[in-house]
Amino acid sequence: MTATSRAPRKDQVRNRRRLLDAARLAFAEQGPDLSIEAIARTAGVGATTFYRHFATKDDLVLQLLEDLAHGAGQVAEEAAAIADDWEAFRAVFTRGCVLDDAGLRLFDALCKTSPQAAERATTLTASLITPVADRARRSGQLRGDVTAEDVAAFMRMADSASTPRQRESAHEVMLAGLRTRAE
Repeated sequence: MTATSRAPRKDQVRNRRRLLDAARLAFAEQGPDLSIEAIARTAGVGATTFYRHFATKDDLVLQLLEDLAHGAGQVAEEAAAIADDWEAFRAVFTRGCVLDDAGLRLFDALCKTSPQAAERATTLTASLITPVADRARRSGQLRGDVTAEDVAAFMRMADSASTPRQRESAHEVMLAGLRTRAE
């Protein structure tokens, strides 16, 4: 095994995770304008260690967006295995926003830190929604004029309802408005 193909040392993996966890907590509490030095200090490492893992603060933000989207990615993978096109779409629509309110606020704040972060967030969201939306559209069950961005906005609206009962009702109403009946 060559030096370039070696697995990272345990302390490297641990430090990277500490940086990500510290940044997530610090950004949630103080906003994404925190300095690299403050993030490193919160993680209990030096700025040099930060730069060993992330070339720029934006690289850290992009990785945090990926981390925040991980749960939704799992929902999308499960939905891909559902044979019925509409039920696959329904699964992503109703279960795709896996973040709590604080996680959603953080995701939104990170999206606004740079054009690259906004682009990554859009790409992540589209990669989760587009496959099931395309399936439902091809089978004639999803309105043809609805984009992945529209679906994401509707999901967020429904998931912002105050109670589980209100969320369930919002999901059902929105799904009914998105669905067409195959003739």
